[in-house]
Amino acid sequence: MANESNQNNSEIKEFFVQHGTKVLVGLVILLVVVAGIVQFRDSRKAAAIEQTELLGKGYTYLYVNDKDNALAEFEARIQAGDVKGLSLAKAALFAGNIKYEKADYDGAIALFQKSIDNAGDVALVRSAAIHGLAAAKMEKGDLSAAAKLLEDFVSEFGKRTGDKEDRFQKEEPLDETPLVPDAMWKLVLLHNELGSKNKAKNVAERIIEVYGDNTQYADKAKKFLASI
Repeated sequence: MANESNQNNSEIKEFFVQHGTKVLVGLVILLVVVAGIVQFRDSRKAAAIEQTELLGKGYTYLYVNDKDNALAEFEARIQAGDVKGLSLAKAALFAGNIKYEKADYDGAIALFQKSIDNAGDVALVRSAAIHGLAAAKMEKGDLSAAAKLLEDFVSEFGKRTGDKEDRFQKEEPLDETPLVPDAMWKLVLLHNELGSKNKAKNVAERIIEVYGDNTQYADKAKKFLASI
C-alpha cells in the first residue's frame, strides 16, 4: 500500500512538473471567469436596484394617489430612456393604467403594448399589461381584437384544471395570475356581443367548472346561462 501511495504521489508530482504551468494558467483563467461571473451578477443586481430607484418617485405619487404627477413621472422616465427591460415594462404598465382611468384609450393601448414588449416572462407584469390592453380595445369598440387577446391570455396564464381529483386528491395547478376568471368572464360578454352564443356558453360553463369556488364569477356565469 505504501509503495502504491508513493507511486501515486510520484505520478502527481511528475504531472505538475510537466504540466504545472498549464494547470496554473487554467486555474487563473477559471478564477477570472468565476470573478467575472460574480462581478457580472453584482453589476446586474446594482443595475436592477438603480432601475427600481428611478421609478421610486412615481411609486410615491401612486402611493398618495397623486395620479397626475405619477403619470408625468413615469412618462418622463420612459421618454428619457432612463428605464429599460422590466422597469420599463412596469413604468409603461402604471402609466397605461392611469391613461385608461382617464379614458385616454389610445394612449393606454400604446403604453400597455410597450409594457408587453418589455415584460419578458414575468407573468404578473405581462398578464396585467395584456389584460389592460384587452380592456382598452373593448372601450375602443375593437371587440374581436379584445376577444383574441383574452383567449390567448387564458391559454397562457390559466393553469387550473377544474379536475376534482386534482383539487381534492392532489395539488391542483395554480393560475399564473389572479386575473384569469375575470378574463374569462369578459370573454363570455365579448362572445355574446359578437354573436358567438355557443362560445359564450362554453366559456361560462368552464368558469363554473374551474372556478366554482370563486362565487364572484361563478354566480355571474350561472346567471348568464340561465338567461339564454
